[in-house]
Amino acid sequence: SHLFPSRHFHSSITQKYSLYLQMPINTTPTLTTVSKSTAPSPSVALLYFADRNSGKSYFSGIPEELVHQCLTSYADWGDLAKLSTLKREWKTAMYDAASHGGHESTWALAQALLAGTNGLERNPTQAMTLLKQLAGIKITADGSVITSDSEPFAPALKCVADCYLTGNGVNANATIGVAWLKAAFQVGNDIDAAHKLALLHEYGEHGVEIDVVAAADWFLNAAEGGHVEAMAEFAMCCELGCGVEQNDEQALDWYRKAAEKGHTTSKFSVGEFHEEGRGVPQSDQEACLWYYKSAVEGDEDSKKALRRLQDIARIVLPGVMGILNA
Repeated sequence: SHLFPSRHFHSSITQKYSLYLQMPINTTPTLTTVSKSTAPSPSVALLYFADRNSGKSYFSGIPEELVHQCLTSYADWGDLAKLSTLKREWKTAMYDAASHGGHESTWALAQALLAGTNGLERNPTQAMTLLKQLAGIKITADGSVITSDSEPFAPALKCVADCYLTGNGVNANATIGVAWLKAAFQVGNDIDAAHKLALLHEYGEHGVEIDVVAAADWFLNAAEGGHVEAMAEFAMCCELGCGVEQNDEQALDWYRKAAEKGHTTSKFSVGEFHEEGRGVPQSDQEACLWYYKSAVEGDEDSKKALRRLQDIARIVLPGVMGILNA
């Protein structure tokens, strides 16, 4: 009968059981030992695959606890999808496993459905259903946000936005996509979403109109939240007067913040501002120090600047020519 596991599937489980018995006693198998994926392994309740009346395993001769261990340690989403066709009681096994594993597990299943990986065919429509469940909010047709008692899962909000912007699993809709991105930042505290909004307005991608003022505003939102690339982008807005009033002091302040977070080209910019005396007293010595910080990370413009100022650089930074000639 089609309601019972096939001989091939039963054989597969038996093989996995045998492999389990060969493991050292103190070894607990994990997904990372058998898969390249770093996503959480699907997991279900202990007696999920047992007979509901007797509690005995449907896989003859194998204790239910070991069936559960093998399945949850080795099975992927595609395996659970196949299992769901074998018995009526298991028809929702894949989604039950996602629910059992919480947000991270549901997120992993949604990503597998979006990409067609982990043994599943692409199904972006079903992925969107899971993502919206995870989101914890709703967006109306006019872009209004309706919150709920559920804790919002920020990655899902941003992913739903991307789907609306690209038409993946839903009809493309820039207005709704932007609304989801705004919610990801405002409700989910996702600074990457704010940076994405800035880029959309800067380049006019996915049907979003170019708006340099909005772009600068979103770069600032992301920068204030700690997004390093946004710090550098907003600094450039201030330097060029793009979307905001031109202001060298403010530009230097944000370049310095990005530089202190490790942003290489911002270190060059801080050096350039000191060399030119923009927003700060002119100082070739200070400029060389900042150019050096960027040059050791491979920035070619900084190396050129140090060669131009090599007379001072040799004094401020003994041995600097070794880096420039490397």
